Amino acid sequence: MLSKNWYRRLLLSYFPIFLLTVSILIFLSFLVINEISRQETAKADRISTGYMKDTLERSVSEVELDILSDLETSNVYRLFLNNDQADRTAVTYQTIDRLRMLENNNELIASIYMYRDADQQILTLHGIKELSAFADRDFVQKALKAPEQRGWSSVRLFAEMTNDPKQQVITMYKRVPLPFGDQGLVVINISVYAMQQTIASMFNPQVSFLEVHDASGLSIYPATDISNAEHGKTLTTLYSDRLGWTFESGIRAGQLFAWVSVISYIWILIGIFVVGVSIVYIIYITRKNYKPIQVMMERIESLQLGGESTRKDELSLIDHALESLIEQTIDYEQQHHENLLIRRRRLFMNWIEGEHAESMQQELRNVHIFNEYIHSSIHTDSYTEIPYYAVIVAEIKDYDAFREKGNVQEHNTLKLALTNVLQELVQQEGLQGWSEWISVRRAGIIIYGIDEEERQWNRRLFVLAANSREWVEQHLQVTITLGTGVTVHDISQVHQSYESALQSLGYSLTLGRDGIVMYSDLPQGREQESYRYLQNIADLVKAFRLTQEVWRDHLKQMLDRAESEPLRDESIRSLVLSLLQMLSRELEGMSEPLDLLLTGDTANATIESIAEAETIEDVYHVLHHYLDQVYAHYIEVGESTNYHALIGEMKSYIEDHFANPDLSLNHLSERFNVTPKHVSHLFKAELDIKFIDFLVQLRLRRAEELLSSTEDTIQNIAIQVGYANSITFGRVFKRIIGVTPGDYRKLKMKPAAYESK
Repeated sequence: MLSKNWYRRLLLSYFPIFLLTVSILIFLSFLVINEISRQETAKADRISTGYMKDTLERSVSEVELDILSDLETSNVYRLFLNNDQADRTAVTYQTIDRLRMLENNNELIASIYMYRDADQQILTLHGIKELSAFADRDFVQKALKAPEQRGWSSVRLFAEMTNDPKQQVITMYKRVPLPFGDQGLVVINISVYAMQQTIASMFNPQVSFLEVHDASGLSIYPATDISNAEHGKTLTTLYSDRLGWTFESGIRAGQLFAWVSVISYIWILIGIFVVGVSIVYIIYITRKNYKPIQVMMERIESLQLGGESTRKDELSLIDHALESLIEQTIDYEQQHHENLLIRRRRLFMNWIEGEHAESMQQELRNVHIFNEYIHSSIHTDSYTEIPYYAVIVAEIKDYDAFREKGNVQEHNTLKLALTNVLQELVQQEGLQGWSEWISVRRAGIIIYGIDEEERQWNRRLFVLAANSREWVEQHLQVTITLGTGVTVHDISQVHQSYESALQSLGYSLTLGRDGIVMYSDLPQGREQESYRYLQNIADLVKAFRLTQEVWRDHLKQMLDRAESEPLRDESIRSLVLSLLQMLSRELEGMSEPLDLLLTGDTANATIESIAEAETIEDVYHVLHHYLDQVYAHYIEVGESTNYHALIGEMKSYIEDHFANPDLSLNHLSERFNVTPKHVSHLFKAELDIKFIDFLVQLRLRRAEELLSSTEDTIQNIAIQVGYANSITFGRVFKRIIGVTPGDYRKLKMKPAAYESK
């Protein structure tokens, strides 16, 4: 009976692993619970800090939006900047009044002033002064040197008057008139102290800590740096792209976390101890169990011929055997697969890519290429003829359809036949040619000739390209496009001809009407930028949206212009894609069939067809056919919907329910079964006003009546006109009316007493 000592030894060797697994599971279960509590704490801290950051960003965004909206809508700023008005004083006072109203509308604003380029003067709430006498002139000068800079500056010291105490602000400036004016600057300063007060109102220093730094490392909150010893570990670090501020926060250290940490450390020590004991035990058992295998390996080593100077384990021996086998296989493949075909293609690729070796003549002789060139180059004393080199690149059109015609073997046979045909056609023209495949769908051919007149040489290239395309299309049923490169006279310049041939292929839509693009036909100046066509696209989409048939003329004119300039193929396809995207955005949400036509399989098939188009006419026909379908659906949607009746119902509904605080675009969307985006579009198109502006007008009109005719509290009036609280109501009322609700009530009820104050 066989002994089971080996079985028992193996079984015993696994026991420490069992003990280790159980111990670590207990240890991990406690750590997981502890980690979950820490993660939830960090999550809550991250949400709180994120809310503070978002609130600050939203506040400065509101400041920026209010000011820029006023600059864009009010004509008084343009009159001030022009500086050519007869009554300059009146314009100046009107501008100051507008700036004062903007500054009073938001408590975060510390100052707003304007700089006029015409006379280098500064307009503040205190009047006009020269730039040289302005206390903040250094900042203005820096802004003038960097007009393209965007966003808010780091915290800086600001004083409007020389004797005024300086305060900390962050600053944004814009060129005016908007958006890219050249008449002056408007500078907006936001008080850092006001932002500190905003942070303090949302932060409880008894529970957590918060540090805010600007991009230069200056402490924003608290105003002075506090040692890390006064708070716990930082849990959240957020960066505001808009302000350039960094927010760091965490929970203040307490006894609970300290006690949990002590317990965690005890379990960690227990776990480390158990792991250490188990590792020692496993090493001991493994050594005992490995002794039989060690004896076997020593016998294997003794059988190796010649012996080994260094000892190897069993894996090393196997690795050594595999390395030997791989080296032998590589040597065998190199010796039996280094044939003439591989060498020819490698030499061809090196040549057209500009890697011209000094031994090029010898390498060409070895592969039997351009024998006349080699013979003429050897007898340099009598060689007076000028060599001509040119590269033609042939590209298979609609390569996906080509691959579907047969299997891989048939494709390779057809490609080999194509290169042989190109070389034979070159020889029929009395020239020498060398053709190879340079990619899966492109073949290149280097053409060589001597003693040619330049014009005659270019004509022969065109005839050769035309004959090649006709023969291949007729006999091989393959459509190709050929691009010719520039003619060179030195063997080391062939790569220039290859690069220019690739450039020629890039104009196949506009210049390749017969499938041939000559490099001499390419525009020699700077290529026209495709962004110059964006206005054409905008006009087309506008006419399309207004159901004006002239959109067809815009489409034809745009493509005719792209052909006459001409544009590269990729630029034309990019323009078409921009047109489809802009049209999709304009018509989105009007109906499900129309949305499906704009973004579904039909749109994708159209884009694929344009990508495979051979000429600009093909692009026009494909695009025109698709736009005709979209236009028919769009007309059908417009005729099936009575927009005037719908907008009338919406208007009446809003006038009856404007006091509902939940009234919104989504509410109207559900009520009238149309998309929110379509509701917004209807308001703008039919009433020439935004939905939110229409709603605010109704609410504030009712609020004015209640303020002047009742003694209800501001809070009750806010609720009656649809606002959840008096704060939001007061902010909107002051922004639109110009005064607070309380001041408005005083004006209406006691105008004489109010004016005397």
